[in-house]
Amino acid sequence: MIVAYMMPRWMLFFQVKMRQLEMEDEVMQFQTIILMLMRIERVNVEIILEWLERYANIFKAPITKCLNNYEAGAWEALEEMKEEVSYMQLIRIIESLQAAVEKIPIKEAFDELDSEREYYQAKRKETNDRLISRKGMIGKFIGFAPMVSMFVLYLILPLVFIGLTSMSNSFKSLNSMMKK
Repeated sequence: MIVAYMMPRWMLFFQVKMRQLEMEDEVMQFQTIILMLMRIERVNVEIILEWLERYANIFKAPITKCLNNYEAGAWEALEEMKEEVSYMQLIRIIESLQAAVEKIPIKEAFDELDSEREYYQAKRKETNDRLISRKGMIGKFIGFAPMVSMFVLYLILPLVFIGLTSMSNSFKSLNSMMKK
């Protein structure tokens, strides 16, 4: 009963975790795209946004809206996108894009991107290692469960049952001896 009651909450928690992982993956993908594009000479912020839009999934709507509003004012369009997005790593990318709009070369605007990317890769590797070890523990539990259940069901429970029946027979015989 409690499991059925808590199931929607667990599903929502699971969906939130999965969405966070998807957002992290997408931002890592954006960083990779930017790292490739920033080395090309004639790349500007609009071209970077077009490439990000092509590969966006979760953040597609804000990027598309930003591209549509880009001609009216690049800084304002990026600022509006920054207000729509709540994911901090993407906000950092947007701030770097805003710096690149102000005639700072794109290479200088994204100079910390390499170190940031390495940090998130290390963090992701650690998370994956913990996930693998947790799955290993679950696998060991599932692997030993049949052996333990067989040991309990076929050895311990019959012995306890036999012990209890013999003890009850002994008490009955003692009671019958006491009554005589």
